[in-house]
Amino acid sequence: MFILHLEDSRADQRLVQQCLRQAGMHCHLECVENLQDFTRRLHAQSFDVVVADYYLPGFTAMQAWEVLQQLKQPPPFVLLSGAIGEAAAVEAMRQGVSDYLLKDDMARLPHVLQRALEVAEARRLRQEATQALERSQRQLAELTEHLQQSIEQE
Repeated sequence: MFILHLEDSRADQRLVQQCLRQAGMHCHLECVENLQDFTRRLHAQSFDVVVADYYLPGFTAMQAWEVLQQLKQPPPFVLLSGAIGEAAAVEAMRQGVSDYLLKDDMARLPHVLQRALEVAEARRLRQEATQALERSQRQLAELTEHLQQSIEQE
């Protein structure tokens, strides 16, 4: 699993790595500290999930969320913050952020990431099924029209 970690604290970066390693999650964690590097890495490589601190120097994770939404297939986005505040967390979830977790509860991070990936996969499969159904409906409509024209010609 490839994780892009948006975090300005080296200590917190190490804590996340340690937490995931202790949980037995085999992953590659790439850390970035600013919005410019975040944007550059998102366009250079595909990531399975993004983990972001909420408050960062000069911007918030919601600005990173906006950058992420410009991708064709954005990965799940999980907020991991020390003090996000209930109103900010609710607003982030309302805008489509996958989940949030307080740093005090970091032991739950592997579970939260796994759940975010499962939900994202279910959404992707549902979207594919919807597109396949729409294609089938178009084909059926075309076939019906063709049959109707054949009947009328006979």
